[in-house]
Amino acid sequence: MIRRTLVVLVAVSLLTACSGDGDESRSPDTRPSVGGAVLDGAPPTDRATDRATDGATDRVLVLGDSNLFESGAQVDAALQGVGLEPTLRGVPSLGLKDLDAYWLRELPPLLAADPAVVVVALGTNDTTTRADVEAFSARIDAMLRAIGDRPVVWLTHVEHRPFEVAGGGHSVNEAIRAAATRWPNLTVLDRTGHLEDDPSLLRGDGLHFTEAGMVAFGDEIAAAARAALAASGVAAP
Repeated sequence: MIRRTLVVLVAVSLLTACSGDGDESRSPDTRPSVGGAVLDGAPPTDRATDRATDGATDRVLVLGDSNLFESGAQVDAALQGVGLEPTLRGVPSLGLKDLDAYWLRELPPLLAADPAVVVVALGTNDTTTRADVEAFSARIDAMLRAIGDRPVVWLTHVEHRPFEVAGGGHSVNEAIRAAATRWPNLTVLDRTGHLEDDPSLLRGDGLHFTEAGMVAFGDEIAAAARAALAASGVAAP
């Protein structure tokens, strides 16, 4: 499997707009949803967004937190625009810190549709405690074992984040990059170099996307997913 690092000229942050995503007290939403609508009427900031469509080797699963939650329409449109069929799961406040409580439980049904590639935009919410920063590398490995041998694209994030422990953002990004040396099916979508250079893509908090930032987020995910499929030998639909 060919590993690639894609350097992207857009900015991203993955903390929730409503709570700052530094609030570790919030519990992940576990209620069923259809097309992004939670069946029991949960408030918008507490629901996961799902979109699943019929496809074959062109299915793409995207996992993330508040920026995926907020940018779901743009990511969905960008993936469909390059001929891919997306399933999105974006849950505010979550990270790999929620691996056991949420992601390992949710992955089996999400993977049941057999996506050809998985995109992971998690990591920003793992920098508020030293324990989570230190556990991040091992949690990446556990997540990748659960995903299996299909191509995976994992995004890096901003270096400096509100509520982070000193150096937490840098350590998480380095752990993502290092994981590509262990996992031949992993591609790193490395956005960090330009995240702080182009503030026009971010709102005033320096973390969440403007409308232009949401479009760029979707376009870069779509390009990375398409490149990962090409590297794996999957023909374009």
